[in-house]
Amino acid sequence: MKKIKGAILLAMILAVTGISSCKKDSNNTGASGKATVEASLYGFDGTSGTTFKSTAAGIVQVGTLWTLTAVKDGSNESITIVLPNVTGTGTFDLLQDNASGNGAIMAKDYTKPADGALNYSTDLPATGGMKGGGEVKITALTSTSAEGTFYIVAHNSAGKDAFVENGTFKGTLVKR
Repeated sequence: MKKIKGAILLAMILAVTGISSCKKDSNNTGASGKATVEASLYGFDGTSGTTFKSTAAGIVQVGTLWTLTAVKDGSNESITIVLPNVTGTGTFDLLQDNASGNGAIMAKDYTKPADGALNYSTDLPATGGMKGGGEVKITALTSTSAEGTFYIVAHNSAGKDAFVENGTFKGTLVKR
């Protein structure tokens, strides 16, 4: 479990670093690795669902390690999904302690990755033992683009919950 958490944290840091270092493409074609992530229901700590939109998200694949990182427009809130074994399209389980090592982190403030109260993971249980989880469906994957859907249920170190439903992603895939 420590290996999975470490891999998720490392992938999150690499993905966020990759997004922040991307140059804007002057003709806005997305050639620099631009992706869009949206969700119609999104929230933390029992709040009603709001929307999530990121127009500067990043999708990166290194070997079979696939990551999606999105920072909500005008905010420090973020969603990061890590899938260690992506070789093509498919459905990927995010259930806590899954054998594949898949996982997701939802952050209230991605600039504070060590704060357990601000970071919600599919690898942590809720108060009362409810497991984190979710699912990612990669519906299109080429050497230059990715598209799909997702939902996430995650918990922070205090057992509080975060969720995202009806999530979609689409954009340029950066392979390294």
